[in-house]
Order: sequence, then structure tokens, then C-alpha cells
Amino acid sequence: MRELCGDFLVINPYTWVRNACVYFDSKIREVHVVESTNSPDKLRRHYYTIITHGLASAHTHLGLYPIRSSVSNGLDLDGWVRIYAWPWEKYLRENWRLTYVNALISLEELVKSGVTAFADMHFNEEQVGLATEKVGVKGDLSIALMDGGVYESFEEGLKENLYLVNKFRESKLINVRLGPCTPRLLTPKQFRNAVELARESGVGIHTHLAEVPHDLTYLKKKWGMNLKEFIKFVRLTEVNSLVAHGIWATSVIDDFFTSRNVYVVHPPRSNVLLGDGRLPLLKIISEGTKVALGVDVAPTYNIIDDMSFALALHYQGLRPISPELFFSLGSEGGYRALGLGSGDLVIGEAADIVVWRVRKEAFTHPISSIVLGDARVSEAYVNGELVFSGNTLTNLSENEMEDVREEFNEYLCDFIKSHPYCQA
Repeated sequence: MRELCGDFLVINPYTWVRNACVYFDSKIREVHVVESTNSPDKLRRHYYTIITHGLASAHTHLGLYPIRSSVSNGLDLDGWVRIYAWPWEKYLRENWRLTYVNALISLEELVKSGVTAFADMHFNEEQVGLATEKVGVKGDLSIALMDGGVYESFEEGLKENLYLVNKFRESKLINVRLGPCTPRLLTPKQFRNAVELARESGVGIHTHLAEVPHDLTYLKKKWGMNLKEFIKFVRLTEVNSLVAHGIWATSVIDDFFTSRNVYVVHPPRSNVLLGDGRLPLLKIISEGTKVALGVDVAPTYNIIDDMSFALALHYQGLRPISPELFFSLGSEGGYRALGLGSGDLVIGEAADIVVWRVRKEAFTHPISSIVLGDARVSEAYVNGELVFSGNTLTNLSENEMEDVREEFNEYLCDFIKSHPYCQA
């Protein structure tokens, strides 16, 4: 049995206690308030410790980490995909080892921001799974299924995704879904085929819906369907579904977003920087939509940056929004969306725990200190195992990470030789 004690222990985003300890093995066994002491050592400390449940990024593209800053170049989604994403993804697809070392580096940044679980949709996901197990965090993986692109066909990607399901079926850290990427890159029949296979395989779906207005006009022009008709045709509410974005889907809130199987994943920075639009977040939450946060592809893979960004983005000129809401979306929302538990620090939950430090002069409140970026991760545990400490991943040595970064940079140099636009 392990013990962690902190100046503040966050039970859930709206409940915290002073001077408490959590006792755990693979699960949380006890939470206990202790008598406050003002020992000389404690008084001399320049920081407070805050203990919370781990966070989750419920929509992530680890494979796009090397081109993350390009989303700030003033392009819309389609322009960015054409100029930056497609060339990089074709190179990445051809270099599976690059996927592995890239995943280690991007996961390191996620864990540094308190992320202990994530959902990833991309290519070469077997390598992402191996990197995830090496780091020791929890991954929810899917292949970005499309008719063409980096694959010869929809069937090729689907075969790879089904292989992934079987590959990690017994893993204690990896869950797999099917990933029909978006209605714009699949026929309705192909999308429905993926949903039906997911249901038969006992897995969920990870997809993009209504990210930009063109998603809706495309469905109508190409297939003669509105979004509601498309969702009904592909039977999306019949499986557990992570739906990234959903910005332009207010027409289906009542009978789709409020379904018990559907979680909308909101990546605020990605949406703004690529000009997608602004999700009516407060409205859909008030109407019963279940929401989680995701980094997607952003200038940093730090979920706290998305929390603080969202806090400003969704202010509507009325009363301020509480930081607790966004911490809830990043903890409870993400963990529940991924089917990993409540996301709260309560007895019986998996011991996915984060210890934060915040300098005393910067401290305001245990949640706002985290959401506003004043706190730093000191330790992170997954299923009771230490995966991050002293600003490093514990399952990789310093020499291993140095070799990983050197190999990663060699791949980037090779890519840039044939893609001069990336030199900027």
C-alpha cells in the first residue's frame, strides 16, 4: 500500500480538503484527513502540494505533434490539411519507427500536464500502443479510416484497425475503437460498416463530426442527407462514440448528443486556430450533452493550456465561468468518455493520481491554480504505478530519452529536405 499526502486533496472538481492523504495500490483504498502540522520543514517549504485524479485528453493526434505549431499559420482546416498534414502523414505512414519515437516524445509532454489517459486517432497505431505501454499511461486507440488518403482503400485501413483490436484486447492499458474519420472522407455505407463492425466487436467509435460548416453542406450535396439523417443511417447512437468537435451540430443535440452513448470532445485551441468555429459549450452542457476536453493538434500538447484557453474563450460577458468546470471536463469528462471510471479521487477507482506543486506566492485555490497554469506536475501514477517524477518519465532512462530525441530529429531533418516549407 502506498501513501501520498498533500496540503490539498481534490476529491472531485468541486470538493477538496486540506491536509489529507490517499492510500492506494492499483486502486484507491482510502482517503483520510490528517491533523495539520506546522513543522519547521513544512513552514520553510516554498510550495504547496495538491493531489488530484489524473486528466484525460479524449481526442488527440500524437502523430501530428511535429507539425503542431503550423496550426497557428492562419490557414483554415482544409488549407492546413493540404499544405501541412497530408505531406507529413504520408511520410509518417512510411516510417513506422518514427511513429514510435514521436509517440514517446509527445506522450512526455502530455504527462507533464497531468494527463494519465488519452484517446488517439491516426496511423501506425500499433507503434503508438507500444509506446503507450512503455510510458505506462492509458491509451484509447483508433485508426483514421478513410477511403484513400494514406491508405489504398477504406478496406485497408479497416483491416489494420481490426488487427489493432485483437492485438491489444488483453492489454491492461490499451483500449481500441474503430475510427471512421469523417463523413467527408467515407461514403455513408462505409461509415455504417465501421459502426456495425464496432458493435459486433464490442468496441466503440472515434470520429469527427460537424467540425466545419462544409461538413454539413457536403453531406447534403453529395449524399442528399442532413446530419440527423446521416447519424440515423449509420446508427451511431448504438455504440459508445467519441465525437470530436460537433461545433455545427446544434440541430441534433436533442436526440444525438444527449444519447447515453455519445461524448462530444472539445479541443478549444485547435478549433480557434484553424478557424473551425466556436462550440456553444455552455448551451450544449445545459441541454444534457456530455463533454470532454482534447488537445487534438495544438501548439503544445499540454491540456492545461486548453483549459485556461477555454476559460477565456467561452466567457459570454455575463458572470465569470468557474475554473472547476474545465477541470471537470478534463478529468471526469475525459475518464467517463473513455470508459475508465468516474475521474474522481474516490475509493475503488483506479489509482490514476497526479501530485502538483504550486509556489505559495502564486497559490489562489487548488483548482484555479492548476487550470490557470500556476501548478506543475511533480508526480503521476497510473494504476498505482509511478510513471512520472522529477520532470521525467520513470519507465525510460535519461539515456533512452536522449537517444529517442536524436532519432526523432534525424527523421525531421530528412523530411525537411524534401519539404522546404517546414523550415520556417
